[in-house]
Amino acid sequence: MGLFSDVGRKVEKTKQAFTDSKRAEYVCVACEEPLDENYEYCPQCGEDSVEPAA
Repeated sequence: MGLFSDVGRKVEKTKQAFTDSKRAEYVCVACEEPLDENYEYCPQCGEDSVEPAA
């Protein structure tokens, strides 16, 4: 049950980031973390999969 709770929290956090008045310009494809800057590596998960948000 913990796995679903964690996924639910991530989805809700991402959804709120995109529905707020300030929209994230970048997103990590690996963990779906919304980011305000273009990082070489995601500060959340460490993957090199940060791309512009669509």
